[in-house]
Amino acid sequence: APTVDASRCYPDLIGEVRVKTFLPQLPRWFPFREAAQMAATSLLMPLYAWRFRGVDAIVGCNQPSAWIAWWAARLMDVPYVVYLNQPNRLVYPRNVDRQTGWVSNADYRLLAAIVLRATRFVAWADRRSIQEADQLLVNGNYIGDIIRTTYRRDAIDCPAGCHVAARGFPLPLESRFAGGFTINGYPIRRPYVLLTNRHYPQKRFDLAIRAMLEVRKRHPRVQLVVPGPATSHTASLQALVTELGLDDAVLFLGAISETELLTLYEGAAVYVYPAPEEDFGMGVIESMSKGVPVVAWNQAGPTVTVGPGTGNLAEPLDVDDYAAGIAKLLDDRSENQATGQRAFEWARRFDWERHIDILERAVLEVARVHEQVAAEAATA
Repeated sequence: APTVDASRCYPDLIGEVRVKTFLPQLPRWFPFREAAQMAATSLLMPLYAWRFRGVDAIVGCNQPSAWIAWWAARLMDVPYVVYLNQPNRLVYPRNVDRQTGWVSNADYRLLAAIVLRATRFVAWADRRSIQEADQLLVNGNYIGDIIRTTYRRDAIDCPAGCHVAARGFPLPLESRFAGGFTINGYPIRRPYVLLTNRHYPQKRFDLAIRAMLEVRKRHPRVQLVVPGPATSHTASLQALVTELGLDDAVLFLGAISETELLTLYEGAAVYVYPAPEEDFGMGVIESMSKGVPVVAWNQAGPTVTVGPGTGNLAEPLDVDDYAAGIAKLLDDRSENQATGQRAFEWARRFDWERHIDILERAVLEVARVHEQVAAEAATA
């Protein structure tokens, strides 16, 4: 990887994976550390291309990995597959990116400033490394169609996957609508509404918070539970909570363990996904894999991930409609359970094994074709 921060990237799991970086890591105190490492890894790739000698195939996931793989293909004759969750957002920003900017991450702000001064080169490098990949995989057909149009090439749908149990979800109603527990010192009452995502402006947590103002009129004890480490944007969200008088209704838990996150997913009554222009929405399928109904907007990624009868897709940016969807799932517990059961079955479409099978086939195919071409050239 170009850069690794073990304290923020799945700290419970990263020790098992033992991710390596292409170049030595800068010290944690180094200004704009992540931006500097990504830039250096991209620009200096010809100097460490030898590390790819003997590799059968490369998978470059997003940028700058696709650019690194492109260089390896040129210098070391290695075939490569590119996996894209989205077009390069620094080159092709969404409307919500233009509206909010990269205010939550100083490294992204620096990268954006660099890109603005080298737009033509970065756009060329991005396009070329994607178009010349031996195969392109995309994160589902919604964003896949956008990527195919943006880069003018074919692509294989390979939606992200989650681990779906054989049985056992949704949990019984009493496990999701009664009692409570504590995480990080915060008492959580059931039933609760769960929101999981990075605390970035593009995720529009503010819309879910405003929806809770309406939901609490019918369900005065229900809470919106928001785990995850704070960013520079979190303070503005907390200020909104106070402004609306929802201090008891919205809990910011801070960083939690993977085990605690699973506990939150399993016990939620409703899962909300307020990001209006999300490419896919991993939290949506993670919650459905635990039999939890979803409320999201009827646009972008959730139009693919939220299946019929698995939740509610509100009119885009209509907070009242969004709140009504949440309240409806809290009103009728039997229907909530039935909706959760349908969500659990729907999540099998996004099974992790299916995702890996598609990826594996692509890697084996490009390696096979490359080996065949090399053999034919040797005997010509």
